[in-house]
Amino acid sequence: MSEARFIGDILVRRGVLDSARLEPLLAALGERSESGSDMLELAVRTSVADELAMARALAAEAGVGIIEQIDHANIPTALAVRVPIMFAKSHCVLVYAEDAEAVHALVANPFDIAASDDLRIVFGKPVELVVGGIERIEESINRVYERQAGGGELASDGETASEEDGAGDILDSDDEAPVIRWVNSLFLQAMKERASDIHIEPEEKELIVRYRVDGELHIARRAPRAFMNSIVSRIKIEAALNIAEKRLPQDGRIAKRIAGKSFDIRVSTIPTSRGYERIVMRLLNKSSVMLDLPQLGFSHRDYVLMDGLIRRPDGIILVTGPTGSGKTTTLYACVNRINKPDINILTAEDPVEYEIPGIHQVHVQTKIGLTFASALRAFLRQDPDVVMVGEIRDKETVDIAINASLTGHLVLSTIHTNDAAGAFTRVNDMGVEPFLIRSSVIGILAQRLVRVLCAHCKEPYPAEPFELEELGLTRERMRQRRKRRDRESRYYPRQLTEADPLETEFLERPTFYRGKGCARCSDTGFVGRRGIYELLLMDDIVGPLVLKNADAKAIKRAAVEAGMDSLRDDGARKVLSGMTTVEEVLAATQEDAQLEVAPASTAMPGSGAMKSAPPASGRV
Repeated sequence: MSEARFIGDILVRRGVLDSARLEPLLAALGERSESGSDMLELAVRTSVADELAMARALAAEAGVGIIEQIDHANIPTALAVRVPIMFAKSHCVLVYAEDAEAVHALVANPFDIAASDDLRIVFGKPVELVVGGIERIEESINRVYERQAGGGELASDGETASEEDGAGDILDSDDEAPVIRWVNSLFLQAMKERASDIHIEPEEKELIVRYRVDGELHIARRAPRAFMNSIVSRIKIEAALNIAEKRLPQDGRIAKRIAGKSFDIRVSTIPTSRGYERIVMRLLNKSSVMLDLPQLGFSHRDYVLMDGLIRRPDGIILVTGPTGSGKTTTLYACVNRINKPDINILTAEDPVEYEIPGIHQVHVQTKIGLTFASALRAFLRQDPDVVMVGEIRDKETVDIAINASLTGHLVLSTIHTNDAAGAFTRVNDMGVEPFLIRSSVIGILAQRLVRVLCAHCKEPYPAEPFELEELGLTRERMRQRRKRRDRESRYYPRQLTEADPLETEFLERPTFYRGKGCARCSDTGFVGRRGIYELLLMDDIVGPLVLKNADAKAIKRAAVEAGMDSLRDDGARKVLSGMTTVEEVLAATQEDAQLEVAPASTAMPGSGAMKSAPPASGRV
């Protein structure tokens, strides 16, 4: 029996891993390795099991202790680095303490006997093991060994380099080693800060680097002007771009392992008026854990509805929103949830951001004629059950998608519109007949991203009356919601068990939260982002309006009356639950019209005389 299967059987027996998911994991793993650590890493990366739950199960099985929170700052660097970093990463082991009797090591897999034997030889004494989560150990290994290497900063040492130097000199790794280290540290720091983009911007006297973290740009570091050409050239060489061409935009890619994680980095350069090139790099973490729908921010109600849609045998599900709103991540979570050996799932993407075992993914390449439409057409000859198309951009693609849905396939895709109802207008503008839209589309999900409050520094405060008004938390609207809930509606399925904050009548001003800022969130008050959603179902109310070619506002008004939550409604739910702030929701839903339900609505009881600020958006 291989070590990977041995570990898998333990996890199944202790109820951590579903037995139906074990064989697909082993099949995906068999092409690369049979080690237990690789088994644990794949299980976490594909979101089939929680890393701490696996650690507890393995610790109990092996009869050793467990450390759930690792304080890597107190691990002696000199002790840990006695183990080569490649060995530490391949076996996921970190030596954290030593005494006269034994050396103490943190491991993900306590049954890796070979690693324990090697440690005993290196230190010349017995090894005491404790178990930790595999990703937490990998992060601690990176942090501890990084302290030995050092970050490195560029300094001009008073020298003035010619602006014409640079491109050719970067090929000499000895002369330009500081630049290489500096560029590599850019990627490492970006990974640690969870940056999605790196901006390298030449200014008159210096080079400025900005990171985009949780949707916000901030200055991360600067470099002397003398190093501009060297830095730009180094990045262009890694991206396989023409370093001599500085007058035209260029696009390329870099594949890197940063702190043990695989990244696909998309590189874009453009010339500027100063004669330098501006570079923007998008970081795609190919090792990212695949999230499930509740982890993306879905309310319990929308989760139940969406879970029902993705299990339909046919139809089209569209996810809409602006660039950077998390549409692709939502599609991945959907297909990952229904990914089973008895379902054939094919995807066409540009690019393939995450690799999912058991799903066959195609990278669209328009330069050679492999477009979304041509890929989708080929998919229909591959006996698919579910097809995911990165984006519907033209009539040809939407026609094939509709044909696929009408012939017994479930199609998931994205489209660019402001809200869910607007997707009907967009598809109709592509030349699709209304009856085809009515017959094929089963649901449309609009989404935005809002920043999540830092759990360590958020502070409560009583909601202001104008905030309640802008979020739509008025007495009349709450009364209307309770009425809609009591009516027969597809938006209130019987499986609902959790109380909805939007249907609770407040006896006094509710408690909202705001971020204070601390060291853990870099004084921003926020850590990470979650989605707010607007899920529109094709039902007997919306369907006739689609057939009549009604405008988006009429469709949205009818859907809300039937029970649909608008983006701002779901944002208000997130504010009430303490996940985010009023400002975040209002900023993300500026184009979301508030539906007026009464001529004069009042704020919730206990809010006092209301003198509200002007509403953030218009009314329908």
